[in-house]
Amino acid sequence: MNRDLYDQFADLAADMDGTDLHGLRQRVDRRSRRLRNRRAMATSAAVAVVAVLAGGLTVLQLRDQAAPVPVLGTSASPSLPPSPLPSSEAPSPATSASQVGMPPDALPGVLSYLTLQPGKPIVLHRYVDGTPQTTSFGTANDHDVYASPSPDGTRVVANTSPDPGSIVPGDLVVVAAGGARRILAHNVQFAGGSTAVWTPDGTAVIADGKRYDAATAATTSVGALPYLVFSPSGTLRAYGSPSVQDSIEITKADGSSPRTVSVAGLSECTAHAGCPTSVQSVSDDGRYLALGDVNSDPRHVYTTTLVYDTVTKQRVSLGQLSHAWFRADGAVVISGNQAKLYDKDWHLLRTYPLPAAETGDTRLHYRP
Repeated sequence: MNRDLYDQFADLAADMDGTDLHGLRQRVDRRSRRLRNRRAMATSAAVAVVAVLAGGLTVLQLRDQAAPVPVLGTSASPSLPPSPLPSSEAPSPATSASQVGMPPDALPGVLSYLTLQPGKPIVLHRYVDGTPQTTSFGTANDHDVYASPSPDGTRVVANTSPDPGSIVPGDLVVVAAGGARRILAHNVQFAGGSTAVWTPDGTAVIADGKRYDAATAATTSVGALPYLVFSPSGTLRAYGSPSVQDSIEITKADGSSPRTVSVAGLSECTAHAGCPTSVQSVSDDGRYLALGDVNSDPRHVYTTTLVYDTVTKQRVSLGQLSHAWFRADGAVVISGNQAKLYDKDWHLLRTYPLPAAETGDTRLHYRP
């Protein structure tokens, strides 16, 4: 309370008759003190609030200076890490060729090179789905003429002759890895397409009209089957007909359900020594034949001249080729230094480089 108000209360009290002036003055004094105390407390509270606010601003300013708040969309903004993808959407690593067990650019199946040269090692180089394998069968002697690897590549069957230059019949021999030899029969003919052929299961050899058990040498007569081949699954066989000129016989593996296919209308019949009846391969359904020319001499023919469609009676247009073998799902054709993989409808699927060239002393073989 200020002094003017105090004096006004005092003057008012003096004018009042019958009033206890002393008591009134004491009440006025007490009231004045309470008002001053309240004013002082209010002022102190206001100062405290101001101090707190000032301190908070100071703290905020210090924090602001220590770590400025980034503004999104500007160069000062930090890069946000990408949100992790759910497991079903997360990218998976690419599968390499080694993970699926097959080298890149590998021809499926078994491509084999068998080298047979007198006085030198008999070596079989196999590429099984592109993976190389090499097996030695000892050293070839001067009597070894023709040879063929077993389906599993562990043995070789060889036709020998005491006079290879004149194609004199000789021994039929099975050679094991390392060179151990076992004679199955003597005086076995091998001219005119009768060289030894493995059965699809590798348990027997067919040569010169007989079937020889590879383990016991027991024989069974099967008749003349020149240029005998089996289909990829082993369910069919085909060979040059011994009774019908310029024809191919196709039968089931046991010889039943024979079918004769004439190739007399092909241009090779007049352009070469005769019609192409040197059978090299037959498809599982018996529709397609891989055929080689015939020689005027009794030497064996290993190469393919054309692929023949026995249904349409037309050759399949494949360009220049040296070999053709059928698969359950198509065919493999060798052209120059390339192996071409076809599907059943003769669509070219892929071309592979050959791992090596075929030479005069090396024969190329293929199995699906």
